[in-house]
Amino acid sequence: MCPKCGGPSKDGGLCGKCLVGSVPWFTCDHRVIITRCGGCGSLKTAAGWGDSSREREDLEEDAAISAVKFHQDVKKPLVTVKLDHLSINRTYADLVINGTMYDEPLEGYYSLEVVWQNESCDRCNRQHGSYYEGIVQIRAEERKATVQEQEEAQRIAVQVENDMQKEGERLSFICRFDEGREGLDIVVGSQALGELISREITRRLGGRVTLHPTLVGEKNGQKLYRITYLVRLPWLQRGDVIAVRNTYGEILHSEGRTLTYLDLKTGLPRTIPESTPARLIANVREADIFSVIYRDGKMLGILDPISGKTEEINQVTWRNPDVGDTVKIIRDNERAIVV
Repeated sequence: MCPKCGGPSKDGGLCGKCLVGSVPWFTCDHRVIITRCGGCGSLKTAAGWGDSSREREDLEEDAAISAVKFHQDVKKPLVTVKLDHLSINRTYADLVINGTMYDEPLEGYYSLEVVWQNESCDRCNRQHGSYYEGIVQIRAEERKATVQEQEEAQRIAVQVENDMQKEGERLSFICRFDEGREGLDIVVGSQALGELISREITRRLGGRVTLHPTLVGEKNGQKLYRITYLVRLPWLQRGDVIAVRNTYGEILHSEGRTLTYLDLKTGLPRTIPESTPARLIANVREADIFSVIYRDGKMLGILDPISGKTEEINQVTWRNPDVGDTVKIIRDNERAIVV
């Protein structure tokens, strides 16, 4: 028998009801606070700031449930939440709390307040404070980086930034793009982002990267540097048509100090050192488009749709246009080159 109430007891000690009544089986905070960034909407937790795309109701329910602390002997705990929105920053949560303790089914009720408060996150603080750790400079050998190259570099940089932030690198952000006379400057919030952007640009567009650190101060005895990542694109860009080794070639890509071009006579790709003598003719973007109006053996009759003039050119072995098709032509003096 239970010595307190006289009811049945398994071991002669306090029964389940008396044990439950002797200790609180749950405690709950009367107020919980959710801290969010007013700039980007990220949330602050005990682990720090983090991006979140969850709905407001889901966050409030989780916050209300986390406010309940169960006794260590409670089994099968369950909290049901009903929300009542008072304003944009205040919500009341009515809780129904269930569990089992010492074989006794338990149910309790509690109401608490969920408060939203705004605070500027670590990323927005840096962005608003014009903080940056590096600059990726897009330049080209012996020429100005083209508009197309600068636009492609911007697309690559944004893609790298998105990938890093999806992986949790919140402080890897692009501060701004600066367009100058010689090319594009990409100002970045972290050195890790600057390194990845410069590496990806050279992988896709060719060229090489050199690093130029600048000492800007000290923090906690550690020297702080800003790094300039100088991306030097090759003097030939993708789509350039060149005269090289007694033939014409269209640049496909460059990697390190090598160039890969399409042999416009055979249609085969070839690789040469960047130092190989070559003469730039034009870029395929500047090609004129002609219509094929007849074929005569290995000769093609083509028509300039603008001037209405016709001419004959030799058919290249790797192209087989039909009458009615179009071909792109670049001229080297009087010679027509099919690209």
